[in-house]
Amino acid sequence: MPEKVELPITGMSCAACAARIERELNKIEGIKEARVNFPLKKAEVLISSDLELKRVISAIRDIGYDVDIEGDVTVRAKKEEAGLKRDFIWSSFFSVLVMVFSMWPVFPYNNIILLLLTLPVQFYFGLRFHKPAILNLRHLAVDMNTLISLGTSSAFFYSVFVVLFPHVLTSSGIKPSVYFDSSTMIITIVLLGRFFESKAKTRTYSAIKLLYELSPRECTVIRDGKEIILSTDNLEVGDVVLIKPGERVPADGVVIEGNTYVDESMITGESLPSLKNIDDEVIAGTINTRGSILIKTIRVGKDTVLSKVIRLVEEAQFTKPPVQRLSDKVSSIFVPIVILLAIVTSVLWILYGPEPRITNALLSSVSVLIIACPCALGLATPTAIMVSTGVGAKKGILIKNASALELLSKVKYILFDKTGTLTKGVIDISDVMPIGHYNEMDILSIAYNLERYSEHPFSEALRKKAEELGIKDQKVTDFQAIVGKGIKGKIEGRQYFVGNTLLFEETGGVIQEDIKNQYIKKAEKGGSPVLVWCDDSIMGIITFSDILREEAGDIVRSLKDMNIETVMITGDSMEGARAISEKVGIDRFFYRVLPDGKAKIVEDYRKKGITLMVGDGINDAPSLATADVGVAMGKGTDIAIESADVVLMKAQLSRLITLIRLSKKTLWIIKENLFWAFIYNVICIPVAAGLLYPKYGIRLEPMFGAIAMMISSISVVSNSLRLKMFKG
Repeated sequence: MPEKVELPITGMSCAACAARIERELNKIEGIKEARVNFPLKKAEVLISSDLELKRVISAIRDIGYDVDIEGDVTVRAKKEEAGLKRDFIWSSFFSVLVMVFSMWPVFPYNNIILLLLTLPVQFYFGLRFHKPAILNLRHLAVDMNTLISLGTSSAFFYSVFVVLFPHVLTSSGIKPSVYFDSSTMIITIVLLGRFFESKAKTRTYSAIKLLYELSPRECTVIRDGKEIILSTDNLEVGDVVLIKPGERVPADGVVIEGNTYVDESMITGESLPSLKNIDDEVIAGTINTRGSILIKTIRVGKDTVLSKVIRLVEEAQFTKPPVQRLSDKVSSIFVPIVILLAIVTSVLWILYGPEPRITNALLSSVSVLIIACPCALGLATPTAIMVSTGVGAKKGILIKNASALELLSKVKYILFDKTGTLTKGVIDISDVMPIGHYNEMDILSIAYNLERYSEHPFSEALRKKAEELGIKDQKVTDFQAIVGKGIKGKIEGRQYFVGNTLLFEETGGVIQEDIKNQYIKKAEKGGSPVLVWCDDSIMGIITFSDILREEAGDIVRSLKDMNIETVMITGDSMEGARAISEKVGIDRFFYRVLPDGKAKIVEDYRKKGITLMVGDGINDAPSLATADVGVAMGKGTDIAIESADVVLMKAQLSRLITLIRLSKKTLWIIKENLFWAFIYNVICIPVAAGLLYPKYGIRLEPMFGAIAMMISSISVVSNSLRLKMFKG
């Protein structure tokens, strides 16, 4: 039987690294399938029983990467982030000094000072780019690392040549100029971009770690009639576990004694706790809110529903295709062409150029390579992203993943969670219907005073309403909670009840047809109606519901105007889902959907087009990670926020429209930036190669190449700053 193993991989710097490792692993005989996840820095390998694991590890190390069996992924991610931050700060320090000494050469040995200041940037901080570039060379591949290494090395080694042999240039009538500032600034700028990418990846690991922490580390197990404290990892199927009020459920199980209300919002997304009686199933990670219960475990460890949610979040990182930056795509074509042009330039100058041929060949080929330095290219995307994220933050939008901005501009489907997203996620009183000679205050006063003694979720909504209306407390005697049906108690000697129709009928009452129809109609609209009665006389109906966000309908209409299809996915009943979807104008909805089902629906829509998921709960984490872009409500759970690409701060759903418009504007600016980043290459590289020299005697020296590069960079930065004028 094939065995699935996970190998934490170190040394990957980009999606191309992951693709290379995956390609090499799949060549090994005995590996059925290999998938490498760059965000999670690990490989998932399906190997046959006759293949030794050490051979797989050896193959990974042979291509320049390593396997850290003992390391913790979260620790490694934080260590990488801290390392990039440190490297960027020190690289910036040296780069600023290089720029200052380049602009104001006041010392006698200024070029020597510049060389010494550049050395740590080029060969220590720049090693992050040179090492992958060398690995690429071994495998005849190129990426952004190749372009960075090539450009900075050309500028550096040419400058070293100028420092050591200036007379070679002066004897040919060429002014000796150094370009250490170009080399250091390119490395510093790209390090900043890598640091931001690393921060985004660290959040991914944090989301998964938070999910693991939902399961309690210890639980109370009943064995041989005694209570013992046991590690959750040591639970076995069939164990009897005692779960007290406020404790999390340690494993999936069935209630064998007691009854309670369990908060299952992490799975269903619904804010109302679920009543659990004998033979009802409970799920690991959910919270027991009321009475003590005994459960018999039916799924433990990796087989629980919670573990399945965790796997869904992790696997979503595999199935979510990384958005290849346009600059990476261009560099795979651009770099080989530049190298070829530099070689051809050098050869042609040596064969047909004037004396000194070697010097002219060197100058021309180096000019080509310096002009190809990706300074403006390195600025094209990061500057636009930095300005865009700043603008978004001011408007209450936290953009955590730069690639999300590109996808948002092309979104075709937006899938909404219901509770906490389209609704406020807080139970409130939506309607009070008095019956007979009673008024609203009469009904609310009785319900509030009875519910004061209850732990039911409706009690908080009644408390707030009582404070708002100034309802006074009254003494209640003989209070009793009837689990799953309602409550009763005496006020001023009279017996009052708050509950469902079943309890009313059990107390001897007969519901009139018109009242029953009203009760059913309120339930069909997504509310939770309860009857309030005295003896057998119904006083009225109070309806509790999750209040719809005021802006939800306008947002759905705006999305439709943008030709975006809207869908709602919820763990709620069909009636509740239909009521909300009709109110906001959503055409299609899915109901009673659990986390794995949500992720499957999102995956199905992704096959049809770019899909965005908006949610706020733990149960939304897999679907947020699966979607092309996950958007979390700012007041949602930590896990949903960590799993998402974008967070709408203060839970302002209206910012979703602003986000989409900002993404379209940002993508347009990035494309303009890439134009400015490459246009000078297109114009200047042929001139640097000497195309105009035979007829016009015009040759572009490295100094003018650096000036052209600087002008291009200024154009890119200036263009990016236009985003600050975005109004939304």
